[in-house]
Amino acid sequence: MEPSAPSLAQAATDLSGAHLERAWTEFVAAIRCARQPRRDPEGLSLAQFELLRPLLDQQPLRVGQLADAAGVRGPTATRMLDTVERAGLVDRVHSRSDRRHVRVTLTRPGRAAVLQKQEQIERARQEVFASLSPAQQEHVASFLEAMTGVIGRL
Repeated sequence: MEPSAPSLAQAATDLSGAHLERAWTEFVAAIRCARQPRRDPEGLSLAQFELLRPLLDQQPLRVGQLADAAGVRGPTATRMLDTVERAGLVDRVHSRSDRRHVRVTLTRPGRAAVLQKQEQIERARQEVFASLSPAQQEHVASFLEAMTGVIGRL
C-alpha cells in the first residue's frame, strides 16, 4: 500500500523542520564559539571586539558605556577588560575624584587588533554577500530582520 499524499507532505515537512532545527543549533553554536576568548593574545574574540569597537570612534570611554554598547553587564565588561588589559590592548585610568569611575583607552597594539578584527569581519561579510544572488540577499535580509525581532523578545 502506497503512502497517501498528506503523509508524504508531512514527512517532507518533518525533514525540513529537522534541517532547520539542526541549522539553527549550529548557527547559535558558531556565534557562541566566536564570542569566546581566543588563546592568541592578538586575536580578539567577537565579544572583545564588540566591547572595544566604540573606542575606535571616541576615547576614553567609561566601562559602563562600553558594557552598554556591547550588550553586556558591567561586571562582565570589567572581566573582559582585565583580559585585554593583560594583553596590553587597553589602558584603564581611575578618576581622581571617584575611583569607581574608570576610563578606558586603546593602546597602539589594541587599536591595531580592533582594526584587524574589523577588517576580518568585513572580509567575511563581503564573501558571504558575494556568494548570494540578489534574490537570496533579500531572503536572508528578511530572515535576519525576523530573527532580530524574535531574539529581541527573548
